[in-house]
Amino acid sequence: MKPEKKKGILLIVIGLCIPLFALPFVSGFDMSKGFMDNFYNTGIRITKDTGQTAPVAKISPAGSSKNPLDLKKMRIEKIPYRFFFVPAIFLIYVGIVMIDRARTKSSGQET
Repeated sequence: MKPEKKKGILLIVIGLCIPLFALPFVSGFDMSKGFMDNFYNTGIRITKDTGQTAPVAKISPAGSSKNPLDLKKMRIEKIPYRFFFVPAIFLIYVGIVMIDRARTKSSGQET
């Protein structure tokens, strides 16, 4: 087996393992919702869930000196699970291309 083909297979395996290793930490999946709703709303929670809701921000008058961009409002609560699919799809694609190039070189065809 050619080394390019081995590298391609390894990239495909790594691409499949990235979302599988992150899967046990995912929260937000609901069986009653559809595919796209689950795709956009699942993620890995990185903040501690205390069960309390955040206080509603009051709209201040235009002349107020309070900063509307508060860090408490901008904190990240979860990493979307779909972000783990981007490198996985890229690695699988590169692996398939590497296997294809190794196959065409071994059969004697030049492109």
